[in-house]
Amino acid sequence: MTKDRPGHAIVIGGSMAGILTARVLSDHFGQVTVIERDRLPDGPDVRKGVPQARHLHAFWAGGMDIVERLLPGVGNDLLAAGAVPLDLPTDVAWLTPANRWTHPFPGTQRVTSATRSLLEWTVRSHVTKVGSISFRTEQEVTGLRLGPAGEVSGLTLRSRSTGATADLYADLVIDASGRGSKLPEWLGELGFGAPEESTVDSHLGYATRLFEIPAGFSARWKAAYIQNAPPAEPRGGIMFPIEGNRWVLTLIGGGGDYPPTDEDDFRAFAASLRSPLLSDVLDVAEPISPIWGYRRTGNRWRHYEKMAMPGRLLVVGDSLCAFNPAYGQGMTVAAKEAEVLAGILADCRSTADLPRALRGAQRAIATRARGPWMLATGSDLRYPNTVGATQTRMDRVVNTYLDRVLARASDDPVVSAAFLRVLNMIDDPQALFSPRLMPRVLLGRRRITAVPNDFVVAQRLSAVPVGQW
Repeated sequence: MTKDRPGHAIVIGGSMAGILTARVLSDHFGQVTVIERDRLPDGPDVRKGVPQARHLHAFWAGGMDIVERLLPGVGNDLLAAGAVPLDLPTDVAWLTPANRWTHPFPGTQRVTSATRSLLEWTVRSHVTKVGSISFRTEQEVTGLRLGPAGEVSGLTLRSRSTGATADLYADLVIDASGRGSKLPEWLGELGFGAPEESTVDSHLGYATRLFEIPAGFSARWKAAYIQNAPPAEPRGGIMFPIEGNRWVLTLIGGGGDYPPTDEDDFRAFAASLRSPLLSDVLDVAEPISPIWGYRRTGNRWRHYEKMAMPGRLLVVGDSLCAFNPAYGQGMTVAAKEAEVLAGILADCRSTADLPRALRGAQRAIATRARGPWMLATGSDLRYPNTVGATQTRMDRVVNTYLDRVLARASDDPVVSAAFLRVLNMIDDPQALFSPRLMPRVLLGRRRITAVPNDFVVAQRLSAVPVGQW
């Protein structure tokens, strides 16, 4: 839209998907309103509406690049606030399912490690500076409004503090309210029915604790990852540095083998992993938080792209497709969906053009979830008690090949670089099947001697894998 025909867009939900969507809409609408159930904090604090916020988060490079284009300076502000840049694979001691430590080749991708609260607050701080964007907090959406043409014309709000209700009208409504979205109910009330759903749940859970990084700590690695290797090894753990000179350590268990939140059992779970590295952290680092657990990790895709939707309504983020958060895909997929929306709206000259411009828009947005969905559900199908789907022969073939990719990535710099581009969601998973890469994956020989003893203990956590670091 042009400024002489401003228009009004509403975004339901003020989390990462919502605020990035609002930023894109601000280029095309004179007024953008973000509706949020919570009272948004004034700083990088945990809020109720993001229940997984206390656990490990990292913004993959593919998502951060989009955010930086939309909101220049976010990356610098994150680093100034203490976020830690991690060069991959150089800075991560990674024990793969093949029981190999990845070689620290020169970094080809950079990940920004910070708490979810700092990531979200920093991005939101930039978005709030856009004059056409406003936030209405502590407001609950109770239903959609339809205009005479059968298109969405707005919604009904209820104040969570006073109970008062009001209608808010708009030219476009986008649902970014997350896993708990009520949109299927609202569409049912209007006679549109509910979307078809795909679910894959591996009964994976995790438990997280913060630690102060010990004074004088020095190692060639900054982060560590003991990867799960289902079905034989359903347990894993990961530790990243974050702002405030802290480590966030998350233990992971799939197939219902949930990490405990009890002190002694938490330690015992860490000691049971394939490497003693994270258990050593518990021995020497000072804990500075309780142990938090989280188990709501099922993958769920609501297929709005397959149903007849009312006009002027779109769905993004976890409202559309929620991934197992253990794979860290959600924020980057949300950024990619916002980028797709920007392209859809680029040629829209007025609010009258919206119905035409939005034809097929939901299908276009949904395409950004396909690759991440394949990777997340493919990994989760390795657990024998996963519900919602079972491994097909093709799934087994693909997983076997991806195992070879990860094994070769540990010692082949070309395969490592290609794998990291897919992991960071710069390239789609199909890139791993390119004619250039497949011979290296299937025929290449291992170049580096295996390390049988994981980490040689030298001043505990400063130990490094022999021959690789």
